Amino acid sequence: MADSRITIEEQVELMSACAGIRTDVETASTHTFDELGVDSLGVLGIIAEIERRTGRKLGADAELVPSPAALVALVNEDSSAYVEGA
Repeated sequence: MADSRITIEEQVELMSACAGIRTDVETASTHTFDELGVDSLGVLGIIAEIERRTGRKLGADAELVPSPAALVALVNEDSSAYVEGA
């Protein structure tokens, strides 16, 4: 991740590396962290790695995102794509 944006493909890689969850882009785009089996500690690990790679803090809202797609939207500052419960 060369800049402060991430892709859903990078998110899938982070889920595997940080939370031990293997999935594909299509599934990660349409399912919640809970549905994928990523617990709160796994989400925190993913967030910490994103913060390390991008060099910026995501804030407390990052811990509340319901899905990989919502986290990508938050990181990329696309609040229109962040939907609670999506």
